Amino acid sequence: MKKFLLLPLLCLCRICIADDIDDYVKSQMQALKIPAVAFAIVKNGQVVRKEAIGLADIESKREVKVDDLFEIASLTKQFTAMGMLILAENGRIELEDSITKYLPDAPPQWASIKLRHLLYQTSGLPEYGSIPGLGMMDNFTRAEFIDKMSKQPIDFEPGVAWAYSNTNYALLGWIIEEIAKEPYTKFIEETVLGPVGMTHTSFTEHGVEPTGIAKGYLHRRRGPVPIPRGPASIKSDSGLVSNLPDMIKWDEALANLRLLKKKSYQLLWGRAKLNSGRVRSYGMGWYLNIPGTGAYIGHGGNSSGFSSGFSRFPNIRLSVILMANLNPVAAESMTREIAAIYDPTLKPTPFQELPDPDPKRTERVKLAIAALAANNPDESLLEPETYAPMKTARAKMAGPGLWEEVKTIDKIAFGGLRQQGTDTLISYRITAGPRVYNTLILWSNLDKLAQATIYPE
Repeated sequence: MKKFLLLPLLCLCRICIADDIDDYVKSQMQALKIPAVAFAIVKNGQVVRKEAIGLADIESKREVKVDDLFEIASLTKQFTAMGMLILAENGRIELEDSITKYLPDAPPQWASIKLRHLLYQTSGLPEYGSIPGLGMMDNFTRAEFIDKMSKQPIDFEPGVAWAYSNTNYALLGWIIEEIAKEPYTKFIEETVLGPVGMTHTSFTEHGVEPTGIAKGYLHRRRGPVPIPRGPASIKSDSGLVSNLPDMIKWDEALANLRLLKKKSYQLLWGRAKLNSGRVRSYGMGWYLNIPGTGAYIGHGGNSSGFSSGFSRFPNIRLSVILMANLNPVAAESMTREIAAIYDPTLKPTPFQELPDPDPKRTERVKLAIAALAANNPDESLLEPETYAPMKTARAKMAGPGLWEEVKTIDKIAFGGLRQQGTDTLISYRITAGPRVYNTLILWSNLDKLAQATIYPE
């Protein structure tokens, strides 16, 4: 009798979870005015959910389908990194090589930048999108790119800090061309897309509209505004168009460690190591879990009219893929939330306040947080790897983000600590007005902030 009761109960649970996921996705679409979302959930190698909601084209009222194409933006970096590691396995490159070995037109001041610096985003090269004439909607050549970027000072010495810069992956595309002696796009198609069976995934071409692609929109207060697709002057940082069925194939290839040897995957999903010996939670084209939390591999992307997110939880073999035809959308955050609804064990452990063993340190932590909130690279409070990225053009354009919300702290509560090398990893809960945030602070033995992460409770 119990077995017969169990099956209906399981079905009811799955229906409740499905409803909760639907409610969440639709609420986000309504709040952000997203025209269309396509998402998939893969558990233990099986597709348990594949759905498309909304309009692929507002003007014609065409409904989105699960096999519609979307620009996947910075998820392209995963494929570029894969191509580089394929070359490394074949002995055609060494990750410790200087990039100038493969870029004859690179300026001499880039000689200290190694291939691994590009892959792990620790090169110090400034963001090309901040340079006039090199934006997302600009049409330019490699020669024009190198010429303009050569005139820019680097943001910091290679390996000193981590700072996301599309310049790194733009250069990797040309490096692949130099080594493979063929276009970057052809190399990726032959070595990655083809073997995985991603037959509907291709690189964007200026003036060419792929059949079945959703129309891209830009977020405006009055609502989504259609935006022409960019010229895709650079393919290797944000040039791919794909759909859910193909991205599910990509997830399967990653889950089964296809294309590369296991040791290469350890590099792909290994943490970026800085000159200080500390690590950043970023691999080669993948964000990784924060030290001390569960295993996570993921990334998001935004392009001209599109957003994408891909979250993988390898320990429980769960993946969530999401595509939207609006820019900007925090699509990676949405995939993480969907994953937590599907599997509640992924939700953060509730914060538990503990007696603070060092109130003086906490007061200094508050000063360091204030510097982050003001986007003030105060070297007396922050380690070089923290203040150096704050001086970049990308950081100045982006602003302090969530840290701005805690510029006035009403309460800071201690949640525990553990040693991480010579540093101390400390958790706090911050109350700022009606908002509550959890933070992880890596505090150095020099009494400075080395790394910091904030997320709403």
